[in-house]
Amino acid sequence: MLNAIGSGIDLSDGEASDYYYLVADLLESETVKQMQDYIHHGDTTCFQHCLNVSYYNYKVCRFFSLNARAGARAGLLHDLFLYDWHTYKRKKGERLHGFTHAKTALKNVREHFYVSDLESDMIEKHMFPLNITALPKYRETLVIVLVDKYCGLIETVIPRAKKLSSLIVKLGARFGKASAKE
Repeated sequence: MLNAIGSGIDLSDGEASDYYYLVADLLESETVKQMQDYIHHGDTTCFQHCLNVSYYNYKVCRFFSLNARAGARAGLLHDLFLYDWHTYKRKKGERLHGFTHAKTALKNVREHFYVSDLESDMIEKHMFPLNITALPKYRETLVIVLVDKYCGLIETVIPRAKKLSSLIVKLGARFGKASAKE
């Protein structure tokens, strides 16, 4: 079952069938499946992150009558850098992952898939404003910038908030038992 975080919808059927139709060839690609091997944000794999961005990009672009197909496809491919950025050893003079991975992803994407100029812009510039010199050219690129940041935040904060909440409950139970004995 494919689902984007928080959507509760199986993206491979039902309401999302229009979405699935646009990205099915990518989802079946061994290259895209490789993203399942890398953790990206928190406990979220790169694949799941890209699926999240892809689906919400699609929804936002469709809502604003933008190119939803490009939104879905670029979202699924935008982080196709295919390495573990947490353990990657940079070469001398090489910039940090946040500054370089968009270009690496676009290079990988172009080796394996056809992408339009719009999709290329979205992939290459999704890290704006961190990459301040890569200014978005299209409205869809601004959408992926915002959706990517939103998904990254949710993927990072929610698991940590759940862990903190669980810890607070455990501590509350422990202190509750201690005060009951007094």
